[in-house]
Amino acid sequence: MLEEPWVPVEEVPVQIRLLLTARYVILQIYVLFWRLVVGLFFLVVLRAFGSFGLVVGMVLFLGYVGFPVWALFVRARRRTQGWLRFQGRSIVVRTLADWILVDPKVIEWKRSQVIVLRGRGTKYELSFPTTESLTRAVARIRTAYPGVQETLAGTYRQDTE
Repeated sequence: MLEEPWVPVEEVPVQIRLLLTARYVILQIYVLFWRLVVGLFFLVVLRAFGSFGLVVGMVLFLGYVGFPVWALFVRARRRTQGWLRFQGRSIVVRTLADWILVDPKVIEWKRSQVIVLRGRGTKYELSFPTTESLTRAVARIRTAYPGVQETLAGTYRQDTE
């Protein structure tokens, strides 16, 4: 039996906000199309039960199609508590509900405690509790992904707190 070597794991607490990318929006539009098709099918089937079926069908249709669209925009606007997890050469953006593996391509510095981490099809705004924790996290990202590019946002400002 082969034993896997222990890989140190480090988690840094952050505030996370998903930023919408073109690839993510296109994927959501594709999923929305299929939700519309399935929702309309159920609406047509339930319409056969008369007025009551039509009302139930509309409620189900709005819930099945409308709720995911609403959740998409709420998720993109809301900051949630999460962690940036480093395990060997992998980096994961972790919230209570999601574990998203990130392959960072660009680190965009927005403020002395805020960066935008861009990967393939993903873009997260990460707010760190201190400048020191941000500096350590960026150093870990650079070590794991030596080809990552760094840029300053046009609105970059140094916090003076």
